[in-house]
Amino acid sequence: MKIKRLDEKQKEAITKNYPNAKLAILEIPVDDKENEFIEVAAQVPSRQVLSQYMKWIDQNPKKAQEILVRGCVLTDREVIEADDFMFNTTVSLLSELIPIGNGRIKKF
Repeated sequence: MKIKRLDEKQKEAITKNYPNAKLAILEIPVDDKENEFIEVAAQVPSRQVLSQYMKWIDQNPKKAQEILVRGCVLTDREVIEADDFMFNTTVSLLSELIPIGNGRIKKF
């Protein structure tokens, strides 16, 4: 399995440019054989990005997914947007980053 990793210089630049962001590294397969991956820096979807995503999800799902990718992916965005498989995989991974807590419901 081959992985194109982010180098330390890229990681430092991202940390410097997004000092308060919750960051993650996503490993995106290049094709459906999943023999080769690229590492992509992403930030956890913010409330603003989620708001725009939710606004469009029912009317135009493609636009909603693009908002999620463009609002969260910090590296190699053009590569991801050019390939349907990589794009859909990225959307799926980003949806796992959406911060949702485990609340409790009690009887009144």
